[in-house]
Amino acid sequence: MSATRIILDEKFAINNRFRVVLYALEVPVSEKFPNGIKAKFVLIDVEGNFPRLLVDNHEPFGFHMHTALPENKDVRVELPVTDHNAALALFCEEVERILKNE
Repeated sequence: MSATRIILDEKFAINNRFRVVLYALEVPVSEKFPNGIKAKFVLIDVEGNFPRLLVDNHEPFGFHMHTALPENKDVRVELPVTDHNAALALFCEEVERILKNE
């Protein structure tokens, strides 16, 4: 496959404080994206104007979650999935956990 195709492109507000950006592309298989998917799921704190949670995928980590944002973008939790839909489900679970604790 040589062309890039949008699989998912959504933005929405959860409440007055948080919004979500969901983005997934089908890309050419490469060293950086060996499964041919480039994904980025972000929970944004609108009050502070910073990402609170990020799930993305790239080598050498595969799908992973940045859980210490904005303080430390290098903290990653590798996710036990290879599919963007499964990664999205884990992202949604973590968003729900964050919302319950706010």
